[in-house]
Amino acid sequence: PLTGLADFREVFAKAKHIAIITGAGVSAESGVPTFRGAGGFWRKWQAQELATPGAFARNPSRVWEFYHYRREVMLSKHPNPAHVAIAECEKRLSKQGRSVVVITQNIDELHRKAGTKHLLEIHGSLFKTRCTSCGHIAANYRSPICPALAGKGAPDPATEDAAIPVEDLPQ
Repeated sequence: PLTGLADFREVFAKAKHIAIITGAGVSAESGVPTFRGAGGFWRKWQAQELATPGAFARNPSRVWEFYHYRREVMLSKHPNPAHVAIAECEKRLSKQGRSVVVITQNIDELHRKAGTKHLLEIHGSLFKTRCTSCGHIAANYRSPICPALAGKGAPDPATEDAAIPVEDLPQ
């Protein structure tokens, strides 16, 4: 069995196919709030309570507001040295004929912004929307909320629900 850094280096030097797995910690240095911990709350809800298909089915307007807020926060964030190092590692190793895939739980696209080419975002991206009717997925860096719904949300954090009728929400 492998026991230390020297063993890791030996195996890594010979590896032809490499997977780099990341989670929230890699983006925390960029100022991205993590799902768990102090940054995991939005208004009075835990992020984990809102980031599910069930939450969307129960209260789509609240979930749309939550994701719109998260997208706005993420638009100001930039890759940090860890994202850049991973992208540079991928580039260097691919020039040696080795394949690298970055597998991340993050939905912030900071790996992509840093230059990572082979990326698997297992939880998707904040900047892709999927039609609930046909399943079509499209990149979208603007608000996914229909302009006709402007002002119908609930800007007051104490407000329980946004009260946008489900039939008026984007499909």
